[in-house]
Amino acid sequence: MLKKLQIFLVLIVLLSISTTGIFCIYFLSQYSDKMNEQLLASASELFVREIDDGYGYKEASDICQTVFADESVNLRITVIAVDGVVLYDNQQAASTMENHADRQEVKAVLSSFGTATKKRHSATLDADMLYLARYYPDLNQVIRTSIPLKFYQAGVQKLQTTFAVVLTGAVILLAGVSYIFTKRLTRPLFELRNAAKSMSGANYSVRVHVNSHDEVGALSAAFNSMAEQLEKEVHELEEKNVRLAELQQMRSEFVANVSHELKTPLTSIRGFVDTLRNGSIEDKAVQERFLEIIDIEAERLHQLISDILQLSEIEGMETDLELQKFDLSALLDDVATLLDDKATERHVSIIVEDCENLPVLASKYRIKQILINLVDNAIKYNKPGGRVYIRATREPDKMIAIRVKDTGEGIPAEHLARVFERFYRVDKSHSREMGGTGLGLSIVKHIAQLYDGTAVAESQEGVGSTFTVRLHIADDLD
Repeated sequence: MLKKLQIFLVLIVLLSISTTGIFCIYFLSQYSDKMNEQLLASASELFVREIDDGYGYKEASDICQTVFADESVNLRITVIAVDGVVLYDNQQAASTMENHADRQEVKAVLSSFGTATKKRHSATLDADMLYLARYYPDLNQVIRTSIPLKFYQAGVQKLQTTFAVVLTGAVILLAGVSYIFTKRLTRPLFELRNAAKSMSGANYSVRVHVNSHDEVGALSAAFNSMAEQLEKEVHELEEKNVRLAELQQMRSEFVANVSHELKTPLTSIRGFVDTLRNGSIEDKAVQERFLEIIDIEAERLHQLISDILQLSEIEGMETDLELQKFDLSALLDDVATLLDDKATERHVSIIVEDCENLPVLASKYRIKQILINLVDNAIKYNKPGGRVYIRATREPDKMIAIRVKDTGEGIPAEHLARVFERFYRVDKSHSREMGGTGLGLSIVKHIAQLYDGTAVAESQEGVGSTFTVRLHIADDLD
């Protein structure tokens, strides 16, 4: 065990030295890069000054080579127009060179009209280069200076060799003194004992931190794994209990709401049927009126059951598999035509705002459900002479926004956060008179979630309401 502990100490120190050496090499490389960038910047400034003094590109380049170049540094100077055309290069015929507008450093400069540096491989010279490009407004040109990276890589290699020698010496030195610290390595065992006591007191977040590959390290890893698993399972159990309670509450509320909603039309139907069956009403007009009311209540019951089944179906779906490509703008017109008679009866105008063609990939039936529910509500809760505006627009990330706006009485602010809940009505008596089931907006919300979207409501009392549904269904946006 002592031998393993000694080896462990040596490895830890080796890791420390290695890390230090790596950082040293990294910072020296960064320092070298900075110095090279300053060299390129100075060369660029000198080149421009010589151009301003009346020298041509070649003469100015030769002067820069005399000042900055030596046997190890081969300075390259390239003059590039703002459209990317190479006007001059001291190492290659400009007429044979490709347009440089797509070079990374040139692109960055042309977008900012400043300075950009880049390390990359030069296809022209087949060498790794450090580039510095700078835009000069007086010339309306980009001056790019560059040098090969290989000239200072040899120095980095020498530094690495020196580091290896130092590391070897450190190993020899540490091998002789490592036994002094072996007693310190028993500390993780005490940490494990204390952690075990904490866990016995239901503190599952406790962890031990031992960086070792021997028996102590394996024991610590096993302990941490056990503690993590226990903490995860306890957390999941708590979440499941909370979720179960929420689901139970939702189930109870749903059953109560469904029972209440079904009871009203059924009671009405049974009452009128009993009256007719007893034959106490001889007036044919009154009988027809009773039958009409029974028919209305039966239709309301049918609509309620239909909406409950639709909502249940949508909630049970993870994705919609009945997808087809269609033009959403055409569907807006279809829905407006479908509900035009109802709007006319209530003296409401439906206006489909102009929009471009909107190809989408979705279930046409589901999207039509959204539109019918929203537009139908906007008609029912509007004012005589009011208007309903329908609009669809593109948004980023393949999103389509559908907005239905009305000029009705609006929704009080305290109700806005709950209008998409099942069976929630702002004005319960008025909603039932209008034939609503209280599930339309909940169906809209769940269809939106089926397409990774959202449904929100905005309203101002006395002005009107706007319902916006965003859906991830755009088919022609990459």
